[in-house]
Amino acid sequence: MNYNEICSYLDSLDQFNEGTGVERGRKLLKIMGNPEKSLKVIHIAGTNGKGSVCSYIESCLRQQGYKVGLFTSPHLNTIRERIQINRELIPEEEFTEYFNQVYEAVCTNNVKLAYFDFFFGIAMLYFKEQKVDYVVLETGLGGKLDATNAIEHPVCCAITAIGLEHTAILGDTLEKIAGEKAGIIKEGVPVVYTDNESSVTEVIKKCASQHNSFSCGVNKTQYTIIKNLNGCIDFLMDNEYYNSDCFHLATPAVYQAENAALALTVCAVLKSTYGIAMSDENIKKALAANKWQGRMEKVTDNIYVDGAHNPHGIRKFAETVDAMYAHSDKKAALLFSVVSDKNFEEMIEVLSACRAFDRIAVTVTGGKRQLDRQYIKEAFKRHTDIGIEVYDSAKAALYALKNEDMVFGVGSLYLVADIKAVLEDCAN
Repeated sequence: MNYNEICSYLDSLDQFNEGTGVERGRKLLKIMGNPEKSLKVIHIAGTNGKGSVCSYIESCLRQQGYKVGLFTSPHLNTIRERIQINRELIPEEEFTEYFNQVYEAVCTNNVKLAYFDFFFGIAMLYFKEQKVDYVVLETGLGGKLDATNAIEHPVCCAITAIGLEHTAILGDTLEKIAGEKAGIIKEGVPVVYTDNESSVTEVIKKCASQHNSFSCGVNKTQYTIIKNLNGCIDFLMDNEYYNSDCFHLATPAVYQAENAALALTVCAVLKSTYGIAMSDENIKKALAANKWQGRMEKVTDNIYVDGAHNPHGIRKFAETVDAMYAHSDKKAALLFSVVSDKNFEEMIEVLSACRAFDRIAVTVTGGKRQLDRQYIKEAFKRHTDIGIEVYDSAKAALYALKNEDMVFGVGSLYLVADIKAVLEDCAN
């Protein structure tokens, strides 16, 4: 298949297939000759912040001069975003080559894959062939049963903040979901985790103990934001590895301090456990330079986009917006959309309480997963007296909001992609 045919084929696949993701992942790696065995993998799970933590770890390793493979999902603009080396997307030619290798192997061996599995297989082949020094690997869904958990010997694991999402698959309590995420912990492999919920921490520490794994929690007492100004944050890090060291982030998102703190601790554990060379100076440069699209990303002078798409993420988003407007008389506009399988009622309740917004617009996004905009409007009306504007598309909404001092687009990564596509079309 050529690249365009591959894209069409992948779009036709379901999210799930026979067996669990990890079962399919193991079969896939085996029939491909186990390319992962030559890779040093840092495995990341969690509900929110996985991509950001991956990006910070990747930046720190790359700044030190290492060649780093990065595997994340979902993508915003092109499927090739999911597989990168030193922040360069896998080229179409290589994507095509490795997809066809995976496809031939699964057809020959009668192995059935789901959508995500193909990307995992392509990434493992590509990273091995390119002889990367490290791979930063984000789980797709959950942890224990995810395809990426076919990696048997990572060098480190990390678990970001846990929230209620995908409850029909992962469980309906934080403890059950934490158990699924903690399923990535391997025998004797250190694990670093966000320590925000005592019940979650208990699950992770118990799992680490059962696997004879060193565990290290990162909680809010270990980092302090000392400046949040002009779209940037300075924070102090203070734990067993850092002594009130100051770090700079090129983002106004207060939640990124938590993600950066987790990434910093992962780097420190890698240094102390394996003697990996990473200087403090390079780590500071890496964090300051790092950018991760779709997370409180300023895409024009008056538009921010954020991919928060569950109640936990929306609370973090609202906290950031309120902090940005804490000392301002100005107000902002909210552009919101959400897909049908999310807990949109709770998300909307949180957003309605956000003090910064005096104008709210809603639209549709997500293709076949879209939620009717009238449902979204009615949900807002249950929580706010602000008039709700309804638009057929992100393009129509952005046109209506073009004269606003600031617009925040949030609720779905699909919406983020829609907004960025509209802006790109306008630029061209």
